[in-house]
Formats: sequence, structure tokens, C-alpha cells
Amino acid sequence: MTKGIIPGQIQTFPRILGGPGDSVPSSFPMPSNNQPPRMLRLKDGLKDGLGRNITYLRVSVTEQCNLACVYCKPRTGALERAEPPAMSRNEVVQAVQVFTSLGIRKVRLTGGEPLMRRDLETIVAGISPEVEGRVHLTTNGFHLARRARGLRDAGLCGVNVSLDAAERGAFERLTRKDGLSRVLAGIEAARAAGLKTKLNAVVLRGWNEEQILPLARLAQSEGIQVRFIEFMPYQGNGWGKDQFMPASEILATVQEGLGTSLEEEPVVGLEEGPARIFRLPGSEGKVGVISTLSADFCDRCNRVRLTSRGELKACLFGNKPVDLLEPLRNHATHEDLARLVRQALTEKLDCHPMRRGQNPDLASGMWQVGG
Repeated sequence: MTKGIIPGQIQTFPRILGGPGDSVPSSFPMPSNNQPPRMLRLKDGLKDGLGRNITYLRVSVTEQCNLACVYCKPRTGALERAEPPAMSRNEVVQAVQVFTSLGIRKVRLTGGEPLMRRDLETIVAGISPEVEGRVHLTTNGFHLARRARGLRDAGLCGVNVSLDAAERGAFERLTRKDGLSRVLAGIEAARAAGLKTKLNAVVLRGWNEEQILPLARLAQSEGIQVRFIEFMPYQGNGWGKDQFMPASEILATVQEGLGTSLEEEPVVGLEEGPARIFRLPGSEGKVGVISTLSADFCDRCNRVRLTSRGELKACLFGNKPVDLLEPLRNHATHEDLARLVRQALTEKLDCHPMRRGQNPDLASGMWQVGG
């Protein structure tokens, strides 16, 4: 990475010699291609009470984090002390196996900060064969540089790096830590290891809206995808309408800044997520917007979440969590756990409460649910 970072200067990646085509030495057993995909061996998939196919599981593996982002952690008083991981690595893998047996085809590990777990590679190696290698990771990238290769060897497919600013001062203001250069080094390492790499940026008016265009230009110059996410309310994160910037305005900011309209890509599949993706001119780079609050995509929701405490949340902002960890520790059978999952999904909401003008369920912080 570039040495001697100048405060306020937009950071860029160096040219990367390695890439997805490079051979990757394997320290972990990789999924076998001799068997048909698990999804083809299932007699019936996992559906919710409205008949929507549920194929995507997000798992928060820890509440611990080394950053204190203003849109995630409480802004006033002392930061809450995150508890050690509630689930052991074996419990995480066992819980995921229940979901994959029911039809889950993609798993994303989140947090807190997943790389705070020293056994993350082992968790990835345990899950990867269950979903034919479709394990992804969301991370702040702070420790990614030294672990990207090992995670790829363990079976990780892709990584989304949270990067809310392309300038050092703005990064520190948002995360309360001076670490932009380390995050950029982590992104470089992930790409060099052959991991599919995307950037996520949460936009807060009054905090980092001036970073929208620098991040879009970074994506354009480096041929990478950046997705801008609307600021969502979580417990203690100070959400307010004055800080909320809708996806339509974010996209307009990019187009006006670049001086061109952007071409939207067609939707490939639900498992690619709710983002609207636009091509950046003269580049392999792309910009996406995720309108969690301003637009309604609940009718095609295909995901569920497992919190860091082993609780199933059928809806991010609604539905009471269902405890799976206690039954798992009390030696519940696979069939009993599968029954709990199916029952919870019959009650999955048709749309999150805020789309109906109701208050969301904010019993947990983002670092517990995993976003």
C-alpha cells in the first residue's frame, strides 16, 4: 500500500499482480465436485409462510469488534462490552447444517467483526462443503491482509469489506479509529487471493455523504463493486430522518458527480441480494444501491439470520427471535431443530414493520444481529 498517507487524501489500491486465476495452495479439504449440489438432492426446499423460497442464511459469529462505527455502536456514553462468542465453532457448523439440510444454498458469516475469531478458518472449512463452497464473509477488513489467503484455502468464496470512506479523516470520524491503510491492504490481499471482493458503504447525511463520489471513483479506477446502503435504525445508533439519505439521492449524487447516467444491470438472482447494480463507464467497476427503507423488496426476501447468540431471526426488523442454541446444547435431534426453523418461518412477516409505518423491533444491536 502507499506509504505516508496524507490526511484527507483519497486512497487508491496499487496494481495487483495476483488475481482470481492464480492457483491457491490448499491447507483445507475443498468441496468435492463428484456429488451433485446439495440443492439438487433435496426433495423440497425451505419456504416461509408466504411461499417465498428461503435459500440464504446470514450468521453472526461474534459480537466483538475492533471498530466502533457510529451507525452500529451506541454514540453516547461508554461502548457496550461485547460478550465472547456464544457459539463454539462446532455449534456454528451444526446449526448451519440444519439450515442447509432444509435448502439453504448460500451462507454469509458476519458479526461484530468475524475476524476477531481465531477459529474462523475452521468454521469456514466446516460450512463450505454444505453449500458447495458458497460461503461469504462480511468484514471491516482490519485484519484481512494476513488472513485472506488462509480463508480462501479453507473454502471461502467471497468477501464484502465495509468501507464507508475513501479519505483518512472521514474514515476515522466514522469508525473512531485510524485504520484506512490497513483496510485497503486487506482488500488488496483478498483480491490477490482470488476472493470475490465487494465494498459496502453505509451513508449517513452529515457524516459521509461527501464520500459517495470518492468511493464511486475508487470503484471505477480499481474495477471493483461498491454498494451504498441506506442508514438503518438499530438500538442506540442514533438513527434519525435528518441523517437518512435515500438510495435515489445517493445514486443521483454518483451520476451528477461523474457527469453521466449509469446503465442498470438486470437482476441475476435473488441470492445476489437486494442491490440495484449500475455499470461505471470505462471500467469493470460497478455501483450498487440498497434501499432497505425507501423501497420495498420484501416480496422477494429469501434470507434469514442466525444471531451471535444462536437465535433465529426470520425478519431483520420484526419477528421475535427463536432460540436454537439451547435446544442444540440439550441434544435436540436434527429433526427437532429443523421443526423449530420451519415453524419460525411460517410466521415470517410479509414486510418489515417500518414499511407499514410501525416501529421496528430494536431489541438487538447491529453487532449482535449481523446486519
